[in-house]
Amino acid sequence: MGKIYIFILSILLVACNSAEKQGVHKDLWSFVASNNNPQLDDLCTLIIKDYEGILQGLAKNDTADVFAKSKAVILRCDSLPISFITKDTLLLNLFKSGLVNLQDELQGVVLEQYPEELNLAVNMASIQLLHLLGSVGYNKQAVYIFNTNGNKADMEEEGLLWIHLNKKSINPYYNIENELVTANYILQEN
Repeated sequence: MGKIYIFILSILLVACNSAEKQGVHKDLWSFVASNNNPQLDDLCTLIIKDYEGILQGLAKNDTADVFAKSKAVILRCDSLPISFITKDTLLLNLFKSGLVNLQDELQGVVLEQYPEELNLAVNMASIQLLHLLGSVGYNKQAVYIFNTNGNKADMEEEGLLWIHLNKKSINPYYNIENELVTANYILQEN
């Protein structure tokens, strides 16, 4: 009988010590401060500014503007690796792969025809941009991360993400009243 209690006790100890689910956002991006490079910060700031232009077009329901600005970001991503001069080939490859992933998602944005699908495509581009910024340790400005449902605990349910350089932003996915919402997270704190 004592062996059964020991077995049950060991199962309870393992269950209590297992890592609690930290939320889906931990799987969506991570921030690697050790990769920070001031030149990369400048290049990433250009991408963020262009990305914010895409969000403005999305908020106005102007798909032509969203498509044009997405194409411009795709072209910028082609030329940025040439601008980054470093001896750190690992960081350069990390930057290049992040740009390629962002370009792929923006290609999806350009191909979408329905508003709901366009929102999902922009959400995926936002996630790839977060990956890029986190992996290169972007630290020039605080990057604020927003979620459409506004509830940190429910990020995995129906939450569309976007980022902004300001703590408050208009929700580009459901811009009904031009109401400012406050960020849920800061990239550099994760």
